[in-house]
Amino acid sequence: MPIHPGDTLAGYRVTRLLGRGGMGEVWAATDDKRGREVAIKVLLQRAAMKPDLVKRFEREAKITSAIKSPYVCQLLEVNATEDGTTLLVFEHLSGESLSDRLKREQYLPLSEVGPIIDDVLRGLAAAHAAGVVHRDLKPGNIFIERLADPKKPERAKILDFGISKISGRPKEEPTLTAFDATLGSFAYMAPEQIRGAARADERADIYAVGAVAFRALAGRLPFEGSSAAVLVSLKLDRNAPRLEEATGEKWPQGVERFLERALDRRKEKRFGTAEEALAAWRAIQPSNITRVKLPPSRKSAPPPPAASMSFTGSIANFPEDQPTEVDDSPPTMTGDASWAGASAGRITREPPRAVPRARGRKQGGR
Repeated sequence: MPIHPGDTLAGYRVTRLLGRGGMGEVWAATDDKRGREVAIKVLLQRAAMKPDLVKRFEREAKITSAIKSPYVCQLLEVNATEDGTTLLVFEHLSGESLSDRLKREQYLPLSEVGPIIDDVLRGLAAAHAAGVVHRDLKPGNIFIERLADPKKPERAKILDFGISKISGRPKEEPTLTAFDATLGSFAYMAPEQIRGAARADERADIYAVGAVAFRALAGRLPFEGSSAAVLVSLKLDRNAPRLEEATGEKWPQGVERFLERALDRRKEKRFGTAEEALAAWRAIQPSNITRVKLPPSRKSAPPPPAASMSFTGSIANFPEDQPTEVDDSPPTMTGDASWAGASAGRITREPPRAVPRARGRKQGGR
């Protein structure tokens, strides 16, 4: 049934549309009894007629409810309308998606990206502990929630487990992915997942985190192509470029090494777990890097000054990425449906190692 502002769904008063996708819609609503705002995800009528999509929708509810973490958007309840339409009721988040922020800012300093990736890895650690592999981690599925805490003014939360899978249950795969063996966004997808969604394990999510971090820091994706076919070919045949190659700037070697390992084509060479990646990421953040005191020389020369973590230089003015999407996947909780129907990248140069044009970076740097 069509939904409009002012309607009542399972006791919730609908206020506004947050997002729409090929499979369903997300509406903001008010729970007047409890005095809280919620976000309600509902299947579109044409999607509700497809058993596979209904099963995926119900499966999202089961999977999301199993993950308990402040870094994952929480499912509050599963309900239904009078005509039997299933509703997923999520907590309502105030803020913006990482995708929206990157569209506005183009790139972010390491001091800002650091806490975001930290939160995402903590959310992934909780998901993996529950036996869940996300398989579609990207800026549009990372929400930057505004908090009232001055010590931590914002927090990143993972959204949309609509195409995730439960580890160790391969029998579920044929019914959920037979109509599309490759699920997720090519732009952030691990090479083994491109070959088939069933191949993806926890290390595919770690690859996606590396791609998100690269995109946020460099202002462009590790791989970009004029079509999905070109993008896939680059991912399967080449190693990801270094940040220095993508931006024309010098970066801390710890950051380069982290991304090199997270984005390795061979999954066995990546971080084995989200906890391992989180520890490595925290070790290279500016706030955790301290000056090492060297023993004095024979002439009692003072130790060398600490290296600066601030870099300036130029960056290529690459347009915003438009990842390839599965059109019938659930809508995001962010209200951003700009991805619908996108099927091509924006860069026509084949090698992902373009010569940057001069452009200064924001203060705060890396």
